[in-house]
Amino acid sequence: MTTTTIARTTETALSPADTLNRNGFVRIPGLLDPQFMDTLLLRAHARLFRESAEAREKVKSNGSLCHLSDSPEFADIIGHKGLIDTLRGLGASDPRWTGGFLISKPAGGPPLFWHQDWWGWTEPESYKARPQQWFAMIYLTDTTPENGCLRVIPGSHRHDHPLHHLEAAHSAELQGFLNPDNPAFAAHPDEVAVPVTAGDVLVGDARLIHSAYGNATAHERPLLTLWYMPHWDTMSPGMQARAMMGYMRNDDIVTPERPLTPLDWTPELRARVEDVLPTMEGSPSPIAWVRTPDVTRFAA
Repeated sequence: MTTTTIARTTETALSPADTLNRNGFVRIPGLLDPQFMDTLLLRAHARLFRESAEAREKVKSNGSLCHLSDSPEFADIIGHKGLIDTLRGLGASDPRWTGGFLISKPAGGPPLFWHQDWWGWTEPESYKARPQQWFAMIYLTDTTPENGCLRVIPGSHRHDHPLHHLEAAHSAELQGFLNPDNPAFAAHPDEVAVPVTAGDVLVGDARLIHSAYGNATAHERPLLTLWYMPHWDTMSPGMQARAMMGYMRNDDIVTPERPLTPLDWTPELRARVEDVLPTMEGSPSPIAWVRTPDVTRFAA
C-alpha cells in the first residue's frame, strides 16, 4: 500500500513566493470568500449540465475540459483583483491570462495522468528558475485524496524525474482512460497530495509534474484552472506569439470551428478582464509547440 504524503504549508518558514519557486507550487488559503465560491460552484454545475456525456467520456481521465473562453460568466474570477494581487505578490511583474478550463471529475471518476503543461521546451529560458507560465487552480469544493485532489512531484519543474520519461501526455488514450494499467495513472513514491478547502487557491509552475487522484465519492469535484503568464512584458516575442495562439485558440487543442475568445464577449464582461488580457505588437514568428523537455538541459 502506498502511503500518501500531504503537503503541509505550516512545515516551512519560507515565504509563499519562495515556496512556489522551490517546490513548484504553493497553496494560498482562504483567498476567495464563501459567498463568491457559492456563485462559482453554481455556474460550474450549470456549465457541466450543458456538456454532453460524449464530450466528457472522451476526456474521462480529466473529467471535463470546458474552455473558459466559451463561458464569459467566469470573467469575474479571471480578473479577480485579489487573485491578480496575489500573483503579483508571488513575483508576477505583468500577469496576463491566456486561457483556462473547467475540469470537473464526476463521482467515481478515474485518476488524472501524470504530466506537465509547459510547451516552450525549445527555449533556453524554459530551463531557468524564472517561470514563464503559472496555473491558478480553484477547487470549488473541499478536496482531498478521496475525491480527487491534486498530487504533485515537488521540485520537478526544475529537475529531471522518472515521470518525465513516460509517453507524451494528453493523448486520446490517456485522456480517455483507455488503459487503466498505464503507469501514467499509477501512484509514485515521490507524490505529495495537496488537499484544499474551498476558497483556497493553488498557484503552480506549468513545468511541475502533477496529476490528480480519482474521485471515490458520490459527488462531482469541480475545478477551475486558470493560466497566466506572470512576466508577459519581458517574455520573448516568439513565446508571446505562441501564447497568443493559445489565447486565440489557434493551437493544437481541438476546438469548435469558430471558438470564442474574450474578444467576442460583451463590453461589460470584457471590462472585467481587460487588464489581464495579452496584447502584442507586430507579427513575430511563434516558437515551436514542444511539450517534452530535454532533460539534459535541466540544472544539476
